[in-house]
Amino acid sequence: MEYKPEKSNEESHNHNNCWIAGRIYFNREDKRIIVKRSHSGFGYTMNLGNKWTWVFNIIVIILAVLFAVIVARVF
Repeated sequence: MEYKPEKSNEESHNHNNCWIAGRIYFNREDKRIIVKRSHSGFGYTMNLGNKWTWVFNIIVIILAVLFAVIVARVF
């Protein structure tokens, strides 16, 4: 019988089939929102398979639009 060490949580979720073009991470089974990029060796990205990532992105877009509207009215 061969010993196989258990993979860490990060390693088990960083399958190559979860990466799109090596830059975009999409894994609905992974509950993390922020994921370390395993291919480039540095940096982080967001898990687009997590619904809270989309909620966060929509909130950021709404805030940016509100800021642009407020600035446009002042000037």
